[in-house]
Amino acid sequence: MPEKFKPKMGSGDLGFTDLFGGKRVPKTHRRVKLNALIDDLSSLLGLLKTFLKDSRTKKELSSAQAGLIRASGIIAGARSDLKAETAALEKLITERAAVMKPPKRFAMPGANETEALAHMARAKTRVCEILSWEVKAKAPAVYLNRLSDYLFLVAVKSSRR
Repeated sequence: MPEKFKPKMGSGDLGFTDLFGGKRVPKTHRRVKLNALIDDLSSLLGLLKTFLKDSRTKKELSSAQAGLIRASGIIAGARSDLKAETAALEKLITERAAVMKPPKRFAMPGANETEALAHMARAKTRVCEILSWEVKAKAPAVYLNRLSDYLFLVAVKSSRR
């Protein structure tokens, strides 16, 4: 990392930004909007981590945030995949679901702050997934689908405290 960091100011002042590889697109481009929503989701996961006492879940959410960074890169045009990140979420989902009783009713967020935040993150994840399908970003869409499932389990567990 450079000793001094200076953001590149002014390059977007005319309403355009760069995608991966230097392609300039309007800031209203669907991929730019999707990446802004993913950034919002990552920030929400960061907030959720501050409410958690469970260090394992905090670490899992940090891994999910790293997966979101990779997903954003793919959406912006990077040649990459999310196979390992998706498999890791599938493993977590399987492990958590094996030790939990199924909910008896539809989730109604609001049992406590942590549970409500987990549901907010889950809902935001669903919006990101839908937009990923819209821009034909399959790997990010599948990853986001799994992340939504994982966050549901985090919310359920948080509601039972």
